[in-house]
Amino acid sequence: MSTENQHWVSKFLVRNFADIDGRVYALDIHTGKVRKLPPKHAAARTGFNEFLIGGQEVSFEDRLEALETPAAPVLQQIVNSCSTGWLSTKQKARLAKFLAAQSFRTEAFYKGMSVQLPRRQFGAIFSELWRSAFIVANEIVRRQWIVMVIEHDDVFYLGDHPLVLQNTEQPADGGDLGFDVKGVEAFLPLSPKCALYMPCVTTSEEIRRGYEKALRRHQTIRSAAIRIIAFPTTGSDYLHLLQRVIGNSHGLYKAIVEGSPITAKPENVDNLNYLQCAWSHAALYSNRRDFAFAERVFRENPQYREVPRTRLEMKWPSDFEHGSV
Repeated sequence: MSTENQHWVSKFLVRNFADIDGRVYALDIHTGKVRKLPPKHAAARTGFNEFLIGGQEVSFEDRLEALETPAAPVLQQIVNSCSTGWLSTKQKARLAKFLAAQSFRTEAFYKGMSVQLPRRQFGAIFSELWRSAFIVANEIVRRQWIVMVIEHDDVFYLGDHPLVLQNTEQPADGGDLGFDVKGVEAFLPLSPKCALYMPCVTTSEEIRRGYEKALRRHQTIRSAAIRIIAFPTTGSDYLHLLQRVIGNSHGLYKAIVEGSPITAKPENVDNLNYLQCAWSHAALYSNRRDFAFAERVFRENPQYREVPRTRLEMKWPSDFEHGSV
């Protein structure tokens, strides 16, 4: 077993949430205590990415590092540019593999399995998750990738299971979550002021088509009015409705078709920080010592101090002949 400190949240991601001294504030969600840690000691433990598989010790540390090394500068460029429009197909595919691995490599994922397995037995499952990650990556690639930017004083937290999902189609059905499930949104904080938002394919298409349809109808009615062509009195109300649809969805439409950023409203920040609290296993990280919002979430929802439950729905080895990461 290695004596190396191995992370379940990539160190470069934790480093983005560091204070000016290079360390991050860490809230222990069980005790409420706040410490300040160097990123190398956050979301990490000695030998965490090593497993006993078939009687042999197998390390995934080098494989995870091989995903992180090309992903880190691209994610940093997303933060710096506040855009995804420049991403090439190849860059997006590489990032998708990193995101797929991040979705199951955490201690929260292991601890939350509905049937708690000894670590020595979990290795075989982790190996199959690794082999099937290309399926998850393909689903992630299909989604629109949108940058959310905070322009006010709030900040995003980084949880110790940072890639979180939310079902907006059926919010009460929290157990039915996956990158291939209709209505499920995905979020990943990238820095205190920047996060990646990935709506489902159906939602993105509905926004795009709805905006373009409203724009066409608005132009038709405006053109008729300019030519002094009479239309019913209800046409004025309909025109105003179309204008509201266009105005409300303009930012998201541009983000979907051009990769431009959207501004995160206070309720968007609260929602993502709420999800970081709900999905965390032990800690939240921030560049600020102030965790007032998180403390309120845990006070009002003490169940979030428990380990999030994990349910696996995956194909097994005979189905994995055509892909790998």
